[in-house]
Amino acid sequence: MNRLGGKAILVTGSTMGIGQAIAAAAAAEGASVVVTGRTLEKGKAVEAAIRESGGQALYVPMDVTQPETVEAAVNATVDHFGRLDGIVNNVANMALGRLDRPVTELAVEDWNLIIASDLTSAFLGMKYGIRAMLAGGAGGVVLNIASEAGLRGMNGVDGYTASKGAIVALTRSVSSYYGRYDIRCNTLAVGFVDTGGDRIRELLTDPVFAGEIQRHHLGIIGKPEQVAATAVFMLSDESSYISGVTLPVDGGAVAAAHIVRPNTPDIPEFARLRQHAPAF
Repeated sequence: MNRLGGKAILVTGSTMGIGQAIAAAAAAEGASVVVTGRTLEKGKAVEAAIRESGGQALYVPMDVTQPETVEAAVNATVDHFGRLDGIVNNVANMALGRLDRPVTELAVEDWNLIIASDLTSAFLGMKYGIRAMLAGGAGGVVLNIASEAGLRGMNGVDGYTASKGAIVALTRSVSSYYGRYDIRCNTLAVGFVDTGGDRIRELLTDPVFAGEIQRHHLGIIGKPEQVAATAVFMLSDESSYISGVTLPVDGGAVAAAHIVRPNTPDIPEFARLRQHAPAF
């Protein structure tokens, strides 16, 4: 129960869902954890829960679309705990999923919002987090939370798919370059996880999507704690020979590539030219 003992870990987007589960699991394994997010009340509640369980935690306000707040959170980690050993870039604004579309139907301003939230946020975490690790002189670990959409695409959400695919590619590049400084970089390509948010509830009660996503994930929907357990391993020294990897954490969905993805409707004003093309 001390796999992360002596390490300081910053988790972005950790006031709820997967990020909160990772923060709690890391603290339970001995890490000093920095909890971040925009909502003070939620952040303080997560901080308090970790402390009440015997862990060390600090809440720092952060808006991942604002570079100065990301840099400030990294600096606060070093100031408070004396070091930064790992950063988990865990942000995806599920509410923006309502704006996402196939590329021809996606508004430019909505594309920019999605990329800022789901890709630029990870860039900022790496930019400032890695610099702190370099200054510390002891190496470190970057763990990005992406999606199975970044491995094989997901029709109808092209902004999200692009952002997660870019994280997968960036992971390889960062791993290759910063390996000389003993900094590892990996990504978890997460499948559908029931984080309990409003958007998740909406999807899991949708009469079409709910059944399709169950079949897509071979009959199981993920839980935040399952992702957190994998994250702890990837942050720990147990995975010290693993870098540049994108690991699916999806119940086998990516492996079962023949599974039909949830339907995306045709564009109303254009007739199909291939009548028998699949509607997935």
